[in-house]
Amino acid sequence: METIPAASAMDWSIDLDRSLRSRHLGTRLQALDAAAPRIRELASCPTVPPGVASSSGIMPAESRVFAETMLLRLATEFRAAADDSIRSRIVRSLLPNKGGGWAAAEPEQILRRVTAAHGAAGATPRARALALRMFGCLADLAKDSFHVCSLVLSGLRSSNAAEVKAALFAAGCFCKLSEDFACITLQVLAGLVTSPTSEAQVIIAAIKTFSKLDCTFAVIRRVREVGKEMVLGNLEDVFKAEMLFALSRLASKSIVFFGDQVEFLLLFLGHESSLPMKSMALKCLCFMFRRNTFYLPVASTVFGTLLHLIDDEGFPLECKSYALRILQKMLCVKGPTIRHINASELTKLALAAERFLHCSSWEMLDTALRILVDIFFCFHKQTKPHQSISTLGSSSFSNTGHQGISNNMLATHEENSEDESSLNKILTVLMDHIISLANQLSNRSKEVETRQTNLSSCEQEKCRTLFSLMLKLVSGYPSAASVALDKVRCLIIELARINASHYSDVAASCVESFVAQEQFRASDDITEPATASIKASHMETDTDKSSASTDFCSKKSSVVHDLILCTLQFAIACHGMCYRTSGSSCNPHHSIKGLTECVQQNASQYCSTYEFFRLIMSARISWNTCKVRNDIGNKESGGSKEYPEIFSTPGWIAHELCALRMAKMLTRKQSYWEAYRSAMYCCREGLWFTASFVFRKVSGACESGSFSFWFKSLLLFGAGELEMKLLVFPSAINKLVGELNTEGVLHEDLYCIETDADSILARSQELHGCQEKITGICERTCLANDVLASNASSDCEFFFQRWFISLRASFLEILTDVLGILSAHSSAPKDISHLESRGDSSYSVATEDNQVLLALTNCSLRLSDLAKSYDLLDASHGDMDQQSFTTVARLAFMCSLLSFCTVFSLDFSNLPSSSEPCRLPERFSHASVLQDLHERVDRKDSQVLSQLRQFISVSSHELDSVQFSTRMNCSGYLEKDTYSLFKFAVASLLRARADAKGVATTREDTLSQLHRGMQFLSSILQRLMELPFVLPKYFFSVRPCFGAELFIFDSNPANRDGVSISPGSQLSLTLCLQWKRVLERTHIRIAKLYCILATSPSLHLHTAGTRSKQFEMRRTAEMVVLNSRLLRHIKRDPRKTCKNKSSRPETDLVMAFACFAPDGGGQGFSDCLLDISSFPVGSYQVAWQACCVDENGGYFSLLPLNDGVVFSVR
Repeated sequence: METIPAASAMDWSIDLDRSLRSRHLGTRLQALDAAAPRIRELASCPTVPPGVASSSGIMPAESRVFAETMLLRLATEFRAAADDSIRSRIVRSLLPNKGGGWAAAEPEQILRRVTAAHGAAGATPRARALALRMFGCLADLAKDSFHVCSLVLSGLRSSNAAEVKAALFAAGCFCKLSEDFACITLQVLAGLVTSPTSEAQVIIAAIKTFSKLDCTFAVIRRVREVGKEMVLGNLEDVFKAEMLFALSRLASKSIVFFGDQVEFLLLFLGHESSLPMKSMALKCLCFMFRRNTFYLPVASTVFGTLLHLIDDEGFPLECKSYALRILQKMLCVKGPTIRHINASELTKLALAAERFLHCSSWEMLDTALRILVDIFFCFHKQTKPHQSISTLGSSSFSNTGHQGISNNMLATHEENSEDESSLNKILTVLMDHIISLANQLSNRSKEVETRQTNLSSCEQEKCRTLFSLMLKLVSGYPSAASVALDKVRCLIIELARINASHYSDVAASCVESFVAQEQFRASDDITEPATASIKASHMETDTDKSSASTDFCSKKSSVVHDLILCTLQFAIACHGMCYRTSGSSCNPHHSIKGLTECVQQNASQYCSTYEFFRLIMSARISWNTCKVRNDIGNKESGGSKEYPEIFSTPGWIAHELCALRMAKMLTRKQSYWEAYRSAMYCCREGLWFTASFVFRKVSGACESGSFSFWFKSLLLFGAGELEMKLLVFPSAINKLVGELNTEGVLHEDLYCIETDADSILARSQELHGCQEKITGICERTCLANDVLASNASSDCEFFFQRWFISLRASFLEILTDVLGILSAHSSAPKDISHLESRGDSSYSVATEDNQVLLALTNCSLRLSDLAKSYDLLDASHGDMDQQSFTTVARLAFMCSLLSFCTVFSLDFSNLPSSSEPCRLPERFSHASVLQDLHERVDRKDSQVLSQLRQFISVSSHELDSVQFSTRMNCSGYLEKDTYSLFKFAVASLLRARADAKGVATTREDTLSQLHRGMQFLSSILQRLMELPFVLPKYFFSVRPCFGAELFIFDSNPANRDGVSISPGSQLSLTLCLQWKRVLERTHIRIAKLYCILATSPSLHLHTAGTRSKQFEMRRTAEMVVLNSRLLRHIKRDPRKTCKNKSSRPETDLVMAFACFAPDGGGQGFSDCLLDISSFPVGSYQVAWQACCVDENGGYFSLLPLNDGVVFSVR
């Protein structure tokens, strides 16, 4: 257990006192800097329970006692300090923050010391000012002190400006806590601002204090009334401007005053206002819209006023920039605001934005481009066909070749050609700016005579902005993908030309600058990816950032090199966005093909990069998928089909051949880093032959490295998956080996790879005889897990990988058992004559049916548990990317589907009444299997949901409505294929049930029904195995897992030798939960934490002691059960506790639940009561599972990183 802050409180207090007695000034100042954070930490600590306090050797309230002691010591030092620098440092360290104020049981002792420093004889104005600021820092302690409040108010009337400003600071702190004090202070502030004797700096400080008077709505309303009167009065413009900003800051904190303040600011944008007032009004509007954007009834007035200012030639450029930013923010508002802006105003805004496209200010250019994109979306998504846009005018660029972006931008949906014209012009402008940026950066690099100049953070942001705007267009208008990719091809040509002229001797070495061994050996080093501040080892190498986050830029060797890679990454993102967009019919295959040919011709050194590999493979897979689906559509139009044709056309062989050809080129050039990244991509697509080939090559290059075990594990796992694929498609090995042995260079056209090779692949007729081979594959998979386990550190570094591989091995074991059942009962109808000759055919048939049903039920139960294990795997890794989450959810869906098919493939409801019913396992129910699959189905698919409900008739309260299930996102082709198989299986089972209704059941019919069920299950299993098995991207993110540690203490402090209880008693426990790496690695904002503790007499330990701290895979089943119980506890209605209990017999598990309040330190305390009164004498293990619920209601499991306590009954 980590040391709790309270255990260090005494040492911190002694250290502060000793350091402040030092004669060395630096030591004293260092102690003051460290004191305040420690005091805050101690003050925020929850009260330590007696059991934890006893084990730590402290008192329960020790943290707060020493926090007050240290605060009192600082006040003493403030009073006694002879140097104002010490006082200044104390004030600085105690400044208020968002974490809250200070607390003390006896605040008078602290305030008395500060008051003594303020009223000391001979105190300088500087000392009095610091004392007043000290009162402000201690406002939580001094708010009820009449004497201190009087000192602050008297300070406001001082003749010394420094004292007045210090008193204003203190008054602002007090006003946040006391409404009465705020009302008094407001009167004093009004006097200070309007007094002719007040200095300018005092007036400015007083005006800024207005924004701090926000304790209640009544105070804010009164402050706004007084402030508006002053602005409309006789104040100087400089003071009016400051007051406007103070009132705007105050109004931006609440929606109640937001609209009123906007209307007030509009008054100062008229012709009669001075330029400084207009500038400040715009600055205030920009500030308010930056913080919040609410629905405004005056939206059209704001829009028109700002457009008029932008058209004013005499208006400063900086002010126009503010106006443009406000307008762009208003375009992004979701709600009715945009409907109050008519088309003519949007046209004027588009015209204005065009004029700033060649402005030297990047902020202006950025805003103008965003406005053009937002205007296009505004009308593309919201205009109706009946609306008339005939009043829209046209415009043209001055001195450019890009004519009239806004000419047809506001077209209706029916005017698709005009939409494409507008898109083309916007994309052209974006590309021209990227090329211009490349030329500028290249010229700068040439001037400084360096070729290793990387993009700076500012330049990266510019590139990221331009590319993200292009991607935004594609995401909302998928047909723009082809246009964007055509522009990208032109950009590649131009960048290659710039590269040739400025970096003529930058060769492929610049691209292939990876030394594999150095990268893989750095096991202790960490990197910080651009997309998130997550520490990871160098093994986490997939830097593919081409998702919607648009973090395209990477660190390479030269400016143009960076831009080319950014461009290729954008092309990947553009293609993926178009392919994943729901309802998109756009297929940018030809554009991608033209782009890859352009790269080969103009920048051939980039053909040996991961980006080029990814682009080729993404396009190749999507093109082949579209081709297959089109072929299916043509076949479907000609007649019905027995099975979904998509499973009859395995296009993976063409993908393997293409990937293998490129991988051979990468390894031949010794680009091992690019090859490794490419192999990871192959694992994510199920291309196991290429992945195994690359892993073997890279492993040979890094044979002596510290990560050799990692490659060994990958090789074992990849070899197993390849063998599984070849079991289904045995003839594929000839093609793959033939391509592997083919010598030659990369073809000029990578699309020339034989596309009809898949049509000659012969499937394995049946998998029934492959049990031994699959068992061997399972053993090899377990061996891959053992390799990682032998190198795993104590903090579960390979936890996700080991858990994932373990689940795959479990699936293969279940698959072997199912195949064994299918093999044993595939020829049942042939045995009917043998049974008839014995005269007991009815009994024998029923017995055989029951045996098969029981065996399949056990397999179904295991598959259902496996699906829930995948769910828990997803829920236990909150930092998992979306692609990985979808991959794991798909595997869970496949297990749930196979569980459903396994148990529902046999329907013996028509058996003769004399047959003895099959006794199924107690924890199995058809309803739970159906419910699990039902929860994973897309809610929008009403047809298949209705079909699922036909399988079993149960009322809703009989189903487990609180189980946790991941829902598969059907955006990818693998997910779509899996969902198609699911729909086919449901329809087939319903059809079989309909055919069996009303048919008299004879012995022959029963065996025939068994045979048909076996055939159906065999066909589903065959097609399920044809679907590629892929690894999630997260699999290659090697980092310590985040989770929690639970420390359990006996609530009776007298038990110092462990947790023990006398027989027949209940066990009272004190709990300390510490969550690890949750806040650092995720965006989870924890609202509540929960924990379940469970034990049973079966967990009796013959020898007292705990299991290994390192996580064991056999405990995952225990985790799934506890997680399910914990989720039920969180979601159930307390008023229905008795009704929600399962009707099935409960196990002998004794459970207790605890809730923890999160704190900033990652630690919480709670207690619980375990009813172990029925336990016999002995030692027992407590199992536990924890979870957290975020502010949005999201559920995340926290992995148990340590064992539960062992307690004794004696």
